[in-house]
Amino acid sequence: MPRISVVIPTFRRPGRVTRAVADALGQTFEDIEVVVVVDGLDDETRAALEAIHDRRLRVLLPPRNLGNAGARNFGIAAARGEWIALLDDDDAWAAEKLAVQMDAAEASSVPLPLVSCRLIARHERARYAWPRRLPGSSQPISEYLFCRRRPSTGEGLVQTSTILAPKTLFEAVPFDEALSRYVDLDWVLRAGQRGDVGLVFAGRAPLATWSIDEDRPRISNEADWRWDVEWIRARRHLVTKRAYGAYLLTLASIRARRAEDRSAFWPLLREALAEGRVSPAELAFHLGNALLPPSLRERLTAREKPKA
Repeated sequence: MPRISVVIPTFRRPGRVTRAVADALGQTFEDIEVVVVVDGLDDETRAALEAIHDRRLRVLLPPRNLGNAGARNFGIAAARGEWIALLDDDDAWAAEKLAVQMDAAEASSVPLPLVSCRLIARHERARYAWPRRLPGSSQPISEYLFCRRRPSTGEGLVQTSTILAPKTLFEAVPFDEALSRYVDLDWVLRAGQRGDVGLVFAGRAPLATWSIDEDRPRISNEADWRWDVEWIRARRHLVTKRAYGAYLLTLASIRARRAEDRSAFWPLLREALAEGRVSPAELAFHLGNALLPPSLRERLTAREKPKA
């Protein structure tokens, strides 16, 4: 049985998924299987995967379209490994990514370590090293993900393709198939509420690459800040008061900015102040989303670029 199962959902992106599979199969940690879930009728992707001759590759064809969360749950249920590593078909891994993460997992004293790593966020015009800071030893996961010490993007982050965790954790906390957005963020918050789970970061160097081009069509780029507000209201029990206010002035604020909806400024600010607690950095971030031109926001975000 393989030690790690790499789960990759995909649909109608044969070029991207074959590159992702190559990254997974090319890991220095070789005791793996790669489980690709082709989520729908997609002969081109099936043919591209059949051309890869490696016994560690398994291609699953669900009987119906499952969506993002459902495809991941389907692949995880079929996985044979003790550990699950997630990889989106448009992301990339360094060759040593799984080896470094397994070392961190085995060195951890946490019963169920949720292992992440730093990454390169690749934009068509720039590259950023995220997260800019790692979590404190006793910091709640919600505050690590949402709270800001300064008004810049990418401060706290656990991105999909950085996640390695025991299969038993994914079985106990499956992805929410009712969600169209924030599928991974929702999972991290729910998994992090368990007393036997701890967030662990492996190494200091970026081990993955995440494509963040906003112009490419994707569900996470759909602009609806009201949906974001309803999502966090339904998850008040998963976040601290600090994290609640910070989320409204960062992620929900970003969504309003993408929609160019200036009417969101006061409702988000009022709820953040009334129901949460916010920092000066989060207030500045929200104000910048409303007032600063995109070119200036990008220059401010780019102040910490990786040397690679």
